[in-house]
Amino acid sequence: MSRDALYLVRTGRHDCFDRVVFDLNGMAEAGFAVSYVPVVTSDPKGDPLPVPGGAALEVVVRAPALGTDDSGRMLAATGDELVTTPGWPALRAVRFAGSFEGVSTFAVGVRATLPFRVFTQVGSQDRIRHVVLDIGH
Repeated sequence: MSRDALYLVRTGRHDCFDRVVFDLNGMAEAGFAVSYVPVVTSDPKGDPLPVPGGAALEVVVRAPALGTDDSGRMLAATGDELVTTPGWPALRAVRFAGSFEGVSTFAVGVRATLPFRVFTQVGSQDRIRHVVLDIGH
């Protein structure tokens, strides 16, 4: 788990994959879990959180969302659509499913059940940690 706040979700389109990057405000290690699920549920309430596409990835980053620390700003409200990419080969949308007890959950809509990889890296210049999700086309 990281105490550094997750403050930004961004996406990128590449030749062989679509990318979702979760940025944490610091360089501490951050755990994650990613899997295909029938439907992502909001955290902590448990309401279904549908996303466009033929498959849903549940992304759990073991870091609090910005706004749950002393910063006073919110990353998003539970259920907010952070990204929509209807014309991309793999990625369809990213929704914020909530942050509870230092763990942030996201629903990622994907065209179909496609291969993916997840890893972390530290930015060399920006002193932040990235949790990176690549979804193959």
